[in-house]
Amino acid sequence: MMPLVEDVLTFLTRRMQFEAEWAVQKADAFTWWPSALAQRVWTAPARDFQGIELTALHIETDLLADVTFNSSSWPRLAAVNRYATLSAYVADIASGTIRLHASVSLTTENHLLARAIALHAMALQIADAHAEAQQLADAFGATAAASAHPVRGPRVTPDEMVKIGDVYQERGEADSPFGSEELAQLVHLDPRPWLLAANELHRVDADLDFAPGLPSRLEFDAGEPHPALGSGLQMRLMLPVDPDPMIAQTLNANECLEPDAHQLGAWCVDDDRGLHFAGFVPAAAHMPGLSRALAYHMSARNDWARALLFPAG
Repeated sequence: MMPLVEDVLTFLTRRMQFEAEWAVQKADAFTWWPSALAQRVWTAPARDFQGIELTALHIETDLLADVTFNSSSWPRLAAVNRYATLSAYVADIASGTIRLHASVSLTTENHLLARAIALHAMALQIADAHAEAQQLADAFGATAAASAHPVRGPRVTPDEMVKIGDVYQERGEADSPFGSEELAQLVHLDPRPWLLAANELHRVDADLDFAPGLPSRLEFDAGEPHPALGSGLQMRLMLPVDPDPMIAQTLNANECLEPDAHQLGAWCVDDDRGLHFAGFVPAAAHMPGLSRALAYHMSARNDWARALLFPAG
């Protein structure tokens, strides 16, 4: 049987169908250039998480360079992240860059589902980065983070994958495949990841333990379309803390380091919901069992954020 990391990386490289001459591949990582913006995929060393061996698979695409961060940067970045799909827009202050980042937590039990959603995260990163880089560069007073292959140099003719967003948009024109029966079944999950939960026709609302008398609120909504991708499943986890855009950046940056759950979305801030994690699974990424897995991962994210923001002792 192929080792876990090798299996997942082989799956991703084969399904992305990229040309080997535009990639740099290693045993536990690869970088490739679908156009001028590089995408990297790598795995962190396996670690024990609640008695389970967990391997974080990271997916990152270069977006902006030469960013000068100031007090207006964080509200702007937090606002951009409100429309996150399966990645976060994350600033690296030291290098003056903003990248798109996602991760999935691989185990021997979940790797087939996890590698499939990782494939969608890769594809959407590429589509988003190439569609948005110049517009966001103008907004942040930066430049697009173009780079070159170390041997072949700059890529002039883009890979067809940069237009994959059209496929997601087309699939999003139909009703969401996250049906009412599937969402209703989430309320009865065992073990239960929340304090209480209730469902309506196209959504589930749940309270999660965060602080005495101050629960977090989790929303799964299949009736709310994404402005760019249409139908799917909108996920939000709202924390009962100050809506500070810098806290959102801190949470996003720390999820890039050692996440306890799939990072498929971003921490952000808006006037209505305050500080929250938002992610959107497009219709084309629907898979049996995915909503159930995401419910547990959002619960784990709630626990992780509480521990990070309010460490014991």
